[in-house]
Amino acid sequence: MKRTTMSVALGLAALGVAACSGDSESSPTMPVRARIFVANEDSGSISVIEEGTDQVLAVVALPDMYMPHNVQAAPDGKSIWVAAPPMVDGDVERAFVIDPVSYAIVASIELGSALHVAHVVLDPTSSRAYVTANEGNAVIEVDAVHMTVLQTIDLGIDRGPHGARWCGDRLYVANMTAQSLGIVDPQSGSVDEVALGGVAVQTACTPDGKYVFASLYDTKEVVRYALDTGVLARVALPAGAQGPVQIYPSPDSRTLWVCDQGVLMGRPASNKLYKLDVAGAAITGEVAVGTAAHGVVVSDDGALAYVTNLEDGTVSVVDTAAMTTVATVPVGTRPNGVTHLHATGGMP
Repeated sequence: MKRTTMSVALGLAALGVAACSGDSESSPTMPVRARIFVANEDSGSISVIEEGTDQVLAVVALPDMYMPHNVQAAPDGKSIWVAAPPMVDGDVERAFVIDPVSYAIVASIELGSALHVAHVVLDPTSSRAYVTANEGNAVIEVDAVHMTVLQTIDLGIDRGPHGARWCGDRLYVANMTAQSLGIVDPQSGSVDEVALGGVAVQTACTPDGKYVFASLYDTKEVVRYALDTGVLARVALPAGAQGPVQIYPSPDSRTLWVCDQGVLMGRPASNKLYKLDVAGAAITGEVAVGTAAHGVVVSDDGALAYVTNLEDGTVSVVDTAAMTTVATVPVGTRPNGVTHLHATGGMP
């Protein structure tokens, strides 16, 4: 069985959409609110939650034997991308593309085999998608217009790339095995690296372009990398933390939200979402969410955070001002990656 590393269990595809409003499928002319797309890894599906009502609008089923690990809204809002390793080792690994209005799977892109694809992210123009290959030690560049693979960027032996975010004109990659921050220039194919001293799981870029963050699971830290000086600041999580996974910045670049998952390395599951002050490089608060808090995204006004709870099969909706969970939405089995589709698009 294939599992991506940070989950405990870690041709055109046929469409399977279950509409939760009573219609057979979502209408392309329906009013569009902001939505949250959740990758239900062990259910092989994507749940779509409507912001404001917290209702599940649809469940998009991937083809049999594919397990969505990560999902990403394109910055232009015109597509939703899914990185989906196969359930069986050796089978072809794919990226799927979903129409954000009809919820139809509009493309199935072959990426190769024995890659252990993990995360997908797009550049600010939505013309290129980048998929990390954890066991392939590479980043795969995809033409997001023609849906074809353009190149495979080799990161080096035993890098183990997992999460990635675009910042400025570079791609910043969390290398788990190398315990480093990979800095990729897709135009030239050059790769630089910053040693982090811990198992790096995910990266985040503040919208003001000043900092890149990385979560370090084994050391229970988050590191802040200043893009202008290259200086690293280390932020230890509070006592009782079990290991951070996904991280996400607020729209105003003042806060970083940190999911403390636990579970791996024999640790118990955590239910904490931490608030990190970006300028001060310090933890300033915490919110109780579901069990094994994994993925997090924030609404475009910063008022709400959405957290996937790996062991609960739910998404917690957090009021970021009140610092409390205000709703819990049931989704699929082992919800993993999550993305927020704003009225104007997604975050690169």
